[in-house]
Amino acid sequence: MSANSAAFDHVNAFRWRLGDPALADTEARLYDLGVLRSVLEEAVEIAVADARAEGVTWAKIGDALGVTHQAVIKRYSKGGAR
Repeated sequence: MSANSAAFDHVNAFRWRLGDPALADTEARLYDLGVLRSVLEEAVEIAVADARAEGVTWAKIGDALGVTHQAVIKRYSKGGAR
């Protein structure tokens, strides 16, 4: 896996906004979850690309992610829609 990727750098340096006096706690939580969602999606994209580079089938990737192989191909193949 690409240890130097931006996704993993963000995870390691993540700062929670809870306690930010400019935000209500519920609003801060939403900001935090939005950042985490973006970081996790980037990490999944990297992991899928790494798995494909090692010859893992779309079906096995789909099984690992809990979706169909068609859904994985559509989302993560280079020609897939995003």
